[in-house]
Amino acid sequence: MLRPEDHTLRDRAAPGLQIDVADAELQAYLQRYPFASGRDEAKNERGRAAAEGIRLREAGVPFAVTMLEPVETLLADEEERRLQLLFERVGVTVAEQRTYRDDFGWEANLVPRSAKNVLVLGCGDGVELLFLRAVLPEARLMALDYGNSLLPGIADATGVRFLAGDMHEHLRGLRREYDLAFSNHTLEHMYSPDATLAMVAALLVPGGHILSTLPLMGEHGSPFLERVRRQAEHGGRIHAVDVVFFDLGHPWKTNPADLAATLERAGFAGVKVYQREGHKGRPMAATEAELHRKRRTARLLYGVLLAPVRWVAKGLWALGVKQSPRWLFALERRLPFGVNNTMNLLSEEACFVATVKGGA
Repeated sequence: MLRPEDHTLRDRAAPGLQIDVADAELQAYLQRYPFASGRDEAKNERGRAAAEGIRLREAGVPFAVTMLEPVETLLADEEERRLQLLFERVGVTVAEQRTYRDDFGWEANLVPRSAKNVLVLGCGDGVELLFLRAVLPEARLMALDYGNSLLPGIADATGVRFLAGDMHEHLRGLRREYDLAFSNHTLEHMYSPDATLAMVAALLVPGGHILSTLPLMGEHGSPFLERVRRQAEHGGRIHAVDVVFFDLGHPWKTNPADLAATLERAGFAGVKVYQREGHKGRPMAATEAELHRKRRTARLLYGVLLAPVRWVAKGLWALGVKQSPRWLFALERRLPFGVNNTMNLLSEEACFVATVKGGA
């Protein structure tokens, strides 16, 4: 169903961007407070310093992205029946089912059906495990996450073996026995994606695959990317109120060119990157033109309604009111045109598949 000729060439081989944080404790803090706005001011200051040190990654290469039409994202009938039974067993509502199919269905359809031993990185509430079990009814599933937030019944329904705690520590303790590594919106949270991907490659048997979905926050046209890239190129101090533009909880800001180069360096080959035709962002159906229009609208609303509030927050900060960033970020989270929501809702989404080098 995939048409090799149906490609859009990304002729901009711009490097991605990276925020480096080596301290695991600080990493966990910034995942909780991605704008360095928690109550630990020492950690906030270290987080702001990390944002100021954002860097350009190694140069990428021009890359062709395969566009999938809606029919190409659907599961086979038998897989859909298994998924429905899993939904019913776990108690997923009809409305939730529609949302989950939209979010996970296209990724599950790209899963190699030959996979027998699957490593899931960052499973979150575990909904993605239902889709994996639906398309791989006989496979062994191993899932890692920093904490156990699995929805009730999912572990029993899927038969997953789950490990909570530091993902990298768990990866170091695993054997090379997996033929598929799978993740959904996890890798963009990595502060050392090159090292993480190299560790994953070392756990895959010859012919093993990695499949992951993530936002392209380093892709040309992404919301506020020009501001972030300017910091990487020229440096300088970042005001506490402006840390929201850098989102320390998403330290790897990638694009197809950067993805391809990063995977090659980590030990993978045959990289393929997919996007959905007419559904370029994660939470909403939108063509590329519609996505650009939504971005323009969000930027306009931000400039008219939120930019003045930002200047007030900076003034309060100068007067010693250190809580002003927290107040501003709480407001931004509630407004669809806030900086954080604009970046999360209106960044393009992609799914990539690659084969570990040395495989068939």
